Amino acid sequence: MRKLTSVFLSFILLLTLTPFAHAASYSASKEMQSMVKQGIITGYADGSLAPFAKVKRGEFATFLYRALSLPEGKQQFNDVAPKSALAAGINAAAAAGIVTGFTTTTFGPEQLITREQMAIMIDRALDYAHIAKKTATLSFLDNDDIKARAAVQSMVGHGIIAGYPTAGGFVFKPQEEATREHAAAFIYRMMEASNVEDLPGTPAPANPTAPTPTPTPANNRYVIATVDASGNTKPTGQSYQTLGEAASALSANSNYVVMLDNRIIKMNSGVAVAKTPKSGGATTLFKSDMKTVILGMQYGSELEYVTSDENAITVKAAGQLGYVKSSDAYLVPSAAMKGRSFYISDAQGNLKHTVYSNLTDSYASYIYGKAPSSFQTGVKYYSWDGVHFTNEQGVAVGTFNQYFNVLPYRTSTNYSAAEIDAIVLKRLKEKESLYKSNPKAYARYKDATKKSKLLGIGKTLKDYERYHKLNAMMVLAKGISESDYGMSPIAQSENNLFGLQVYDSGSKNRKKYKTPGDSIKELSESYLNKNYIPQTGNYANGGILGNKARGANVRYASDPYWGQKIAGHMYELDKEMGGKDFINNSSLYQLFETTGPATVYRAASSTSGNLYSYPGEGFIVAATGGEGGYRRILSDSREEAFGYLSAQQTRPLPIVK
Repeated sequence: MRKLTSVFLSFILLLTLTPFAHAASYSASKEMQSMVKQGIITGYADGSLAPFAKVKRGEFATFLYRALSLPEGKQQFNDVAPKSALAAGINAAAAAGIVTGFTTTTFGPEQLITREQMAIMIDRALDYAHIAKKTATLSFLDNDDIKARAAVQSMVGHGIIAGYPTAGGFVFKPQEEATREHAAAFIYRMMEASNVEDLPGTPAPANPTAPTPTPTPANNRYVIATVDASGNTKPTGQSYQTLGEAASALSANSNYVVMLDNRIIKMNSGVAVAKTPKSGGATTLFKSDMKTVILGMQYGSELEYVTSDENAITVKAAGQLGYVKSSDAYLVPSAAMKGRSFYISDAQGNLKHTVYSNLTDSYASYIYGKAPSSFQTGVKYYSWDGVHFTNEQGVAVGTFNQYFNVLPYRTSTNYSAAEIDAIVLKRLKEKESLYKSNPKAYARYKDATKKSKLLGIGKTLKDYERYHKLNAMMVLAKGISESDYGMSPIAQSENNLFGLQVYDSGSKNRKKYKTPGDSIKELSESYLNKNYIPQTGNYANGGILGNKARGANVRYASDPYWGQKIAGHMYELDKEMGGKDFINNSSLYQLFETTGPATVYRAASSTSGNLYSYPGEGFIVAATGGEGGYRRILSDSREEAFGYLSAQQTRPLPIVK
């Protein structure tokens, strides 16, 4: 027996699926197998099922005719030959009013089915079954592309169509075409569903037992739906007046979600992806008051999902809890995640971070540092903060800090100005050779050894290290990362090595520097030594590169991996130059982190006077010795070279060696 509910649910599937990627080989799905077995969908002359072939209007009408046992119809279209294998199906579906021709005599059996045409067919099926219409306001981003607005409004009103979730909201894609695989799934689920009155024209059972469902109240706004691997949603038929009721009824399965006004507002697991707010700039994480800013995340960044409602999404950034306005991020359930960022130990013993982009469905990699000795080469590991790692099964495998990522700015490099200039020139020669091998792909590196703004910068970097307490190699690595080896347009035209005043929301009246050295001065005086390293700074989260939980990365850059990428440049430079910093400094500087609020004194005594205080645990210090139960540390303050911190308020920091 064919039921109307199955028609609706199946059309939901068909209207929200996207084409499958072509596989090297194909194993027929259970839906396709069932449809073939029942004779509803047949193969081609060569025996193939062609699951990825697009569905033609004549084919789809025939599928409906066979599945719904539609009464026969008269011949009415000149372009449908009476002897055609599709004629009976087209004529029957047309007689039932489910399909129509482009004109009274032209059907277009060879033309492909579009989503909008399917919406029209469903709307007519509602009329055919004498179902009262429900309409809803359309809020798709591509509303202007929808011509059959009344039909689509009806489908949305009945909860039949949800659309495709995107970074900016839901889209309908009215002109998208469906495949035979989609049609098979549609017909299969149509025949599996039940529990409503029979379709007109279908013989009723002798003793009908299926109950008539209670109509869903019009004010039930919270809809439970399932989501497939392509991110397409399909309402289950459950809806509730409050989010609490919907959340209580939500299945624990990863592919079940709660929707409101065509958007996912709650899920069991997955990620939140940052969007650009209407005001521009980065997506802001707030404290629970939704007013106090914690940090910013650039467009497309992934956030660890905790929970959500229609107004806010509770997330973690590198383990730091925060709240995002629901308008500033969208949810991707784990069942619909197409990719995932991971870490891997390469053949050279480097820890490589491969980052997945939800925006482009692509991956990009960079070297983060040295791989932990316990990591197996080629095996994927996962981490939200680059410190705490799990395997693919989610089992913790260790806590590993990368030395250069947690090394304080106040440390010094063991490399001289001449050595810095030599490695810069060597790298620029490598970049220039890339241009010579492929001028089109590497046009930005043309004449790099002559034009780079990093040429001859060694002495300036060492001077700022000596007089302004900024590690020269760290500043160099930052310049390499921000200015693409001094060859970026901003570096070339403005002598801006660090993207100063270059914001996500745009950069008006940005300062131009006379020399690259002037941008280093600005970095020191207006940024690092003013707001980021001293504990009195406006954006003080620890004087290290760090991540989105601690260090300059929390507020300096919206890129969640800004600190890790710069640390990776330092690691690679140091490795190439002989490892003087990693090997020597790791013994010269002992790294510790605070275990809670801690005061730094001017001398090894609590009566010597306070220099500054750390507000909580996790602040990293570089110790160079100690006395009387105190550690002598490099001071975050510019006034004093050293400070003293109680050893009982610190713990050793686990470093990859």
